[in-house]
Amino acid sequence: MQICSKSLPIISVLLIFSAFLWACNSVQEPIVTEPVPSVELPTVVVSTTAPEVVPTQTEVPSPISVNGESISLSYYQNEVLRYRDSLAGQAVQPTEEEIHQTVLNYLIDQQLLALSARQNGFEVGDQQLQERIDQLVGELGSGGALTEWMQTNHFDDAEFRLALRLSMEAAWQRDQIAQTVPDAVEQVRAQQIFASTQAGADRAFNSLNAGADFTTLAWDYSPESGGELGWFPRGYLLYPEVEEAAFSLEPGSYSSIIQSAIGYHILLVLEHEAEHPLTTDARVSLQNKALEDWLTQAHASAQIVVNIP
Repeated sequence: MQICSKSLPIISVLLIFSAFLWACNSVQEPIVTEPVPSVELPTVVVSTTAPEVVPTQTEVPSPISVNGESISLSYYQNEVLRYRDSLAGQAVQPTEEEIHQTVLNYLIDQQLLALSARQNGFEVGDQQLQERIDQLVGELGSGGALTEWMQTNHFDDAEFRLALRLSMEAAWQRDQIAQTVPDAVEQVRAQQIFASTQAGADRAFNSLNAGADFTTLAWDYSPESGGELGWFPRGYLLYPEVEEAAFSLEPGSYSSIIQSAIGYHILLVLEHEAEHPLTTDARVSLQNKALEDWLTQAHASAQIVVNIP
């Protein structure tokens, strides 16, 4: 029974197939289209001379714009293709609307991170970009292998360089956000008695009030772990009502019955420290939350225009 939040690692380095591509693990053969045969047009004889008409240029709005920075329609469409490729073989497929929204959110997030990196003084120049490309060529074994991979994953040279540059800048900014999480924060160490029914929780609570030992009951209800939750910071548990109770109790005291989405909890706070070193899992979880909070604020203050046909 898990009550700790799931966490995904913050991407701090650019990997060859995962830092900037949706289709990193699902390589498909490139689509080859048949050439369209040329058609000879009939000759038109004009008997009078007409003045040359100069077409008026109409400015086409950018399909996606983030704080004035444009994302081209082709880049967006190719990201959709790459994301679709990455879904191959999955039993449950998202709808087309969900696919397009996921890609749109990804591109906007990437642009916001990259723009912030530049504002903070980190910008990938041509030399640094080429060094990274040379590194990729070395890892793949040849320039031809990289070209083949690009074609399979819907990249031309210009778009590949753009994606790589944005990915490197966004990764740098993610690292800056991750580093805002300190090594030690306020935490509690707690143990719980967990029951899946109200009746089970009532029995445990009545036993505690009658003088039963908390740890003994915790092992009876959770033989695999004894209800040990370990040390955890705010924002780490999946169920905020459980976490709120844990931080409100004095060490050595236990809570009343707390109902969550998965059942019923009685907490005993064992220790409470203003600064306690984070475990690796808790630190990664807080780093992911810091990134989510940063993106939420960035979206709220950004000028984002979407004109996708």
